[in-house]
Amino acid sequence: MNSYLLKNASLYRNQKFENTDILIIDGKIKEIAPDIQTDICTYDLKGKMVSHNFIDIHTHLREPGFEHKETIATGSLSALYGGYGTIVAMANTFPCMDDIETIQDFQKRVEKDAYVNVYTYSAITKDLKGQELVDMAHIVEEDIVLGFSDDGKGVQSDEMMELAMQLASNIDSIIVAHCEDESELHGGSIHDGKYAKEHHLIGINSASEYQQVARDLGIVKIYKNRYHVCHISTKETVELLRQAKEDGLPVSGEVSPHHLILTEENIKDCHPNYKMNPPLRSIEDHAALIRGLNDHTIKVIATDHAPHAREEKERPIQDAPFGIIGIQHAFPLLYTYLVKKNLVSLETILDALTIGPAHVLRLKGTVDIGDVANLCIVDLDKEFEIKETDIQSKSINTPFIGVRCQGQIVANIMNGKLVEVGGF
Repeated sequence: MNSYLLKNASLYRNQKFENTDILIIDGKIKEIAPDIQTDICTYDLKGKMVSHNFIDIHTHLREPGFEHKETIATGSLSALYGGYGTIVAMANTFPCMDDIETIQDFQKRVEKDAYVNVYTYSAITKDLKGQELVDMAHIVEEDIVLGFSDDGKGVQSDEMMELAMQLASNIDSIIVAHCEDESELHGGSIHDGKYAKEHHLIGINSASEYQQVARDLGIVKIYKNRYHVCHISTKETVELLRQAKEDGLPVSGEVSPHHLILTEENIKDCHPNYKMNPPLRSIEDHAALIRGLNDHTIKVIATDHAPHAREEKERPIQDAPFGIIGIQHAFPLLYTYLVKKNLVSLETILDALTIGPAHVLRLKGTVDIGDVANLCIVDLDKEFEIKETDIQSKSINTPFIGVRCQGQIVANIMNGKLVEVGGF
C-alpha cells in the first residue's frame, strides 16, 4: 500500500538539485539513489522536478461562518492542486477562532474534510476587537494551533500588543502580525500613489503598515518573543525587518505572490480583483521586496489566499472587499514571473515555500530518508492557461484568469499517497 518508485526525478533537497530515483514503501521514503531497481509500481518522471510539498502559513479557509466564500474542503483542495501539503488557516472566521471550543470544532471539520494537513492560528484578541486577550496559555496546548494572529486587523493598542508579546514569550509561541495602523487608512482602497490620484480614489499610505511594524519590533527588543510580519508590501518594512534580523531578534516576515509579481501600475480598469490588503504598491516597493527575498531578509512566501463570492467582488473597487485567491497557482506564477525572468532563483522560491515557513512555525520542510513522503512533482516545461473552470476554490477572485503560466503541478504526494492533479 502506497509503495512505488519515482524514477529520473530532479529532486530538490539540501538546497540543491540532484538527478535521482526515490523509493517509497508504505508511504515512507525508503531510499534516494540513482538507478534503483524494483518491480513495484514505477513512475518515470523524465526529469520533472520533485520538492517537499509547499507550506502556506497564511490561508483564509472561511469556515466556519463564511462557507459561501470557501470551505475547508474547497480551500484545501485548491492547496492540493497547488502543490501544497500543509496550510495554516487564519482566525477571522465566525465564530472567531478565539476559544478552545471553536478551535476543537474546527479540528473535527479538518479531520473530516481536509485534503492536506491543516493547522490554524488562534486570534490574539477576542473576536479580533483588540480589547481583550484570548486565553493564550491554554489555547496553545491545542495541537492544531501554531500561533496567534488577528489577521484582517492590526492590534491598535500598544499596551495590548505588548501584553500579547509578553505572554507569547512566556509560552514560547509566535505572534503573526497583520500590521495596519487604522488611523492612517481614511477609507482607502488601493495604494496612495499614481493610480489612485489618476482615478480619484482614496489611497492607503505606506505608513499604515510600517509604523505598526516599527512599534512591534520595539516590543520584540524587550521580550525577545517570536514574531512574524504578515504580507510585507513596503520598502520601509523590508528595511525594518532587515535591521531587526541584523540585531539578532527572533523575527521573520512573509511576502505574498501578488506583491512579488504586480504593482499599482498593473491595475486595470479599477477592477476589484486588484484590490487586496495591503494594496499593490509602487515599483520601488516591489523592487525592495525582490531584494528582500533575494538577500533572505524575507524567507517566506505565503499566499494570503482570500476567497470572496463573485457578487461581493463585482462591486466598484472602493466598495468591494479586500483580497484575492492564490494558493492553486502560486508556484507557476512565481516561476513564470520571477524565475523565468531571472529576478529570483528557483532555489530561493522553493526555500521560501518549504524550509522558510517550516522554520518559522517549527514544522518539517525537508526531504529525508525515513520520512513520510510529502512531495510535489512539477513539470517546469509545461505551459498552461489559468482558466476559471479549472479553479478548485469556491471563489474566482483573481486577476490572473487568462494568464499563461509555465510550471504545472502534476502530482502531490500527501502523507505517502500520490494524487495526480495535473497529469503526467
